[in-house]
Amino acid sequence: MDKIGISFLNHVPPILRFGTSGLRGQAADLTDLECYINMCGFLEYLKNISPEDGGIKEGEKIYLAGDFRPSTPRIMKAIGRAIKDSGCQVKNCGNVPSPAVAYCGMRNHCASIMVTGSHIPEDRNGIKPNKANGEILKSEESPMFQRVTQVRERIYATLGLPSCLFNESGTLVEDFSLPEVDKDQAEIYIKRYTDIFPANCLAGKKIVIYEHSSVGRDEVKEIFKRLGAEMIIEGRTDKFVSIDTEALKEEDLALMKGWAEKHHPFALISFDGDCDRPWVSNENGEFLPGDLLGALAIEYLKSDFGAVPITCNDAVDKILESKAKLVKTRIGSPYVIQAMMDAAQAGFKKISGWEVNGGFLTYSDFEMYGKKLTALPTRDAAFPMLCVLLSAIEKNTTLGKIMDGLPKRYTDSNKITNFPNDVAAKIIKKYSPEDSKINKIEFHPEEILIIDKDGTVKTEKKDSSFWNEWLEKKKTLEGKYLIPNGIGQVKSFNYTDGLRILMENNEVVHLRESSNAPELRCYVNADSKNRAQELVQVVLAKMIEEMKVDLG
Repeated sequence: MDKIGISFLNHVPPILRFGTSGLRGQAADLTDLECYINMCGFLEYLKNISPEDGGIKEGEKIYLAGDFRPSTPRIMKAIGRAIKDSGCQVKNCGNVPSPAVAYCGMRNHCASIMVTGSHIPEDRNGIKPNKANGEILKSEESPMFQRVTQVRERIYATLGLPSCLFNESGTLVEDFSLPEVDKDQAEIYIKRYTDIFPANCLAGKKIVIYEHSSVGRDEVKEIFKRLGAEMIIEGRTDKFVSIDTEALKEEDLALMKGWAEKHHPFALISFDGDCDRPWVSNENGEFLPGDLLGALAIEYLKSDFGAVPITCNDAVDKILESKAKLVKTRIGSPYVIQAMMDAAQAGFKKISGWEVNGGFLTYSDFEMYGKKLTALPTRDAAFPMLCVLLSAIEKNTTLGKIMDGLPKRYTDSNKITNFPNDVAAKIIKKYSPEDSKINKIEFHPEEILIIDKDGTVKTEKKDSSFWNEWLEKKKTLEGKYLIPNGIGQVKSFNYTDGLRILMENNEVVHLRESSNAPELRCYVNADSKNRAQELVQVVLAKMIEEMKVDLG
């Protein structure tokens, strides 16, 4: 990086890196300069890949939108300037959901960019860029970052010169005005669903919508209204509210309970800040977790293939048993998308995926009610909500009764912050095989099964060197950490993403180091909510600390 350029700036923000949800950081670090550099690099990358891979050409439109965070308008202007200087045109979609701007871009084979921090706090923000055919894949993050690095070197070399676009604060010297908002794009997203689902299919159903500050509140409300629902608005605010549908707070859940008692609705719905994570509660205000919501949507669609991250509630296996091929992936939509791409190559025809937060993706087109719903391979909140509510209506039942019929499995998760990544890596490595091709190790009375990532199964018989080595690891883990903490004996290890331990009593403890913060995360499955909460607490408060001490 140019040292003169660095000395010119009075604030040099951390270098951003592309990840599962694009670029994220403190709003103060997402300076005009930093946003400009990253988006110029992103567009240069797209110009150098084929149209089949989602590439673009000079002069094409780039669809741009943003959420309701205070920092979003400024960031959108910086990106708009980057689009213009990259030889492309800005298609200003204004404030619409992330899936809406991605959908409108993809249907015209144009790239899109959403300014959003999704569910993270107000003082942060992010940029989620999409190729002309969908999200950025993990394999593309490195070459895209290389392009950004090249752009950074060029731009930093101009800092302080009369021709420079930015001042010492990294702010654009000249204000950039975005084109007038094209309001048709919101309507296109709304009609994606109202043109498919039967008219008045929600007639007579009272639905509470917790709007808060989500950018999708008007679009989702309009979809449900046009389908005949009576919509009751609660909680609309101009102050940004951080909602994470994968980790709802007790006060969030209490709101739905209160509104259920007040309005006696058919269901209650909401979403996160950019409307790609759904939140559905039944008529009693009881939350339907996103991983179970996604499984029910897959069932309603009659998908023959579903992909979901490994940290999901293992009840989804039972829900979809014999109904769809289910693949568990690493955490993040790029991994879910890759699994769906592989499914298409393998000949599956009705391909869907979802995340633990409930964000739903369709990789193939689906015929619904005699019409074609085109693929949307990015997280969407509206679609799975519609699927589950219509499933209840068509079965002439309530969402509460559907939830009562689900397998009684419960998940919980938490993390230790400021936990050194190297220590987390050592804990996980101690019970992981050296051979990175191994995905699972299963213990049986007379043999150990080794399942590779490609599905190959190998057998190690009793008293082989592998048997002795791994039986010793198993006994050490059980004797020193699991059994003394009331957890149990190991049935198998899974290495899809971190270390996932299945116990003989079918409880699950999953450890994973964070890829973007000094954190150790723990996910569990158990047969009761209280037991799941207890497991997370004992693992993080006692077991991990004991392991950390033993590592020295």
